[in-house]
Amino acid sequence: MSDRDKDPEQMLRVMVDSGGCHGYQNKLDLTSKAEEDDIVFEKDGARVVIDEVSLQFLRGSTVDFVEELIGSTFQVVSNPNAKHTCGCNISYDIDLDMITQN
Repeated sequence: MSDRDKDPEQMLRVMVDSGGCHGYQNKLDLTSKAEEDDIVFEKDGARVVIDEVSLQFLRGSTVDFVEELIGSTFQVVSNPNAKHTCGCNISYDIDLDMITQN
């Protein structure tokens, strides 16, 4: 068992960053600390933390553990705010009309 598995304070941090071929991409990382402007979601003992700025781009999305032949990862899936995604499903552009409705 790795050290990160032994830390009960671990959370999955999800953030939106500029980049990729469509303008935005998600970054996922493990953290033990929530910042002042973070929102923490918890379900079945799993915790996901996201900052307020990233939340506006990901509101309504789902975080899922995806298993594929090339590996298994956490991913943001079903983002209703994404207008178009790239072929590798890494980057996307935002439907600004959806953001302003929330």
